[in-house]
Amino acid sequence: MQLLKQYPYLSILLLASIVLMPFTGNVHLFDWDEINFAECAREMIVTNSYHTPLLNFQPFWEKPPLFIWMQVISMKFFGINEFAARFPNIINGLITLCLIFYFGKKWYSMQFAWLWVLIHLGTMLPHLYFRSGIIDPWYNLLGFIFLAGTMNYIQNKSIFWLIVGSISLGFSMLTKGPAMILIVFLSIFILLLFQKDKLKNISILHLLISFLVFVLSGVSWFLYEYLSGNEEIIKAFFDYQIRLFKTEDSGHGGFFFYHFVVILIGCFPASVLMLSYFSKKTEKDFYSTGMMVLLLVVLIIFSFVKTKIVHYSSMAYYSVSFLTAYVLNKNISIKNYQKYLLVIIGGLVGLVLILAGSIEEWKHLIIPYLKKSDVFAAENLSVNVNWYGWEWILGILILMIVVWYLKSSIEAFRKNIIFFCALIIWINLTINNSVGKIEQYSQNSAIVFYEYCADKNYIVDTYGFKSYAYLFYAKRMPPDSLQKMEIEKYLQNLENAGYDKVLSYNLAYLNWLINGSQYPAFLVCKIQDEENVLKTGRFKKLYSKGGYVFFMKLPSVQ
Repeated sequence: MQLLKQYPYLSILLLASIVLMPFTGNVHLFDWDEINFAECAREMIVTNSYHTPLLNFQPFWEKPPLFIWMQVISMKFFGINEFAARFPNIINGLITLCLIFYFGKKWYSMQFAWLWVLIHLGTMLPHLYFRSGIIDPWYNLLGFIFLAGTMNYIQNKSIFWLIVGSISLGFSMLTKGPAMILIVFLSIFILLLFQKDKLKNISILHLLISFLVFVLSGVSWFLYEYLSGNEEIIKAFFDYQIRLFKTEDSGHGGFFFYHFVVILIGCFPASVLMLSYFSKKTEKDFYSTGMMVLLLVVLIIFSFVKTKIVHYSSMAYYSVSFLTAYVLNKNISIKNYQKYLLVIIGGLVGLVLILAGSIEEWKHLIIPYLKKSDVFAAENLSVNVNWYGWEWILGILILMIVVWYLKSSIEAFRKNIIFFCALIIWINLTINNSVGKIEQYSQNSAIVFYEYCADKNYIVDTYGFKSYAYLFYAKRMPPDSLQKMEIEKYLQNLENAGYDKVLSYNLAYLNWLINGSQYPAFLVCKIQDEENVLKTGRFKKLYSKGGYVFFMKLPSVQ
């Protein structure tokens, strides 16, 4: 305990490193998002060109390059592999936990700060994202620094964190795009409507300085691309951002309250404990009001956005862990409905883990029914995976932890610390023992094949489904000059077809591979598209596994 008091940041770094680093590279990257960004980083290294992200060696305009640059640096140290792709988010976890400790202590107390740290690390989705290879943890951290820094400025008239926050908000533009600007500015605006007396602490000069800093940091890459003659990439990027708000992108739709459910279950149990904050009797100060507003802004904005993806609402994780720490630090009692929710959701999570751990025992009962509606899913499930046999204990364990928390009568702060430390251990055991096995059912059969192809001088592609895994794991290289000329012929035929640039290139590449290329090649499709590939008369079936069918095209096949 003395170490925690004297060297809190060192303690946090040690704790987070021990929790986050082991086994993080043991599972293949997941299609699409993880592999998407890792492949952009790999192609930067392969081409030795770092200013514009590439995907399939074509300009990739969906995301700016800041996170991809982080992955490039990581891959330079650790090699092109899963751990290197995820390592930037481990660093993000270390920084995040230290920052929320800093702000928690500055705003309230060391006790509050430790609660906030342990709750954030002991909550399912935030913990999982620290061990992922997606952009959002950095995007959210940069936005949070601006929000926390601005609240700190408004409350304490300290310009330092306002400037730091403005730089961070600019960098968030270079990470994923402009949506964070809307989230944090709307949150600050609504907060000031609740706290109008704080307006006197705001200096117009300070705001102008911070705006200038934000612009300089936020537009730097866009300005470079424009001056380099790549204004088409910038236009495509902003068109894409608008399209995400207006339409369901790549089939990622959902009902209006989708993100409310994601937060409730994905941030369990903090999401349930947090609900005490919304009681009329709970005192609401400046900082807690700001974090509450952030939560509601995120949920409402992304409820209206047509594209529904789990990590879109991940900025709200800061609010969930903060508000939970707030109510626990004040010893605000939880209501009966919250106790029921803790048991019900804990029981559901436990049941899922029990069923998953025994899936090899019962999957034969549902596979015949799945084959009638989704043959690909049925074949996924048909893969034999070696479970240890004790994974069901994890399902029992989460329910035991919840029941202990509700029944224990020990001192509140100590109970909360034990509770969330137990959850950190449970989450770690669950991730390390379950995620890799789930991956074997979903994509592993295809990725093992891509890895096999990486050592062959064959082209690899997919037919009928979108994937980035074959690019990364088969180590695709840029086409040579002759291949470029041949692909260009097919690309010209798609100019008026209405496809976006990346998709049209990929389609032209596939058409060339099937109909024109004399190069040896491998092709992968899902089982429902097997007949379509065979009809081309150009590929020989090798085998099928896990819902995927693998083909070979020999140079002599015409």
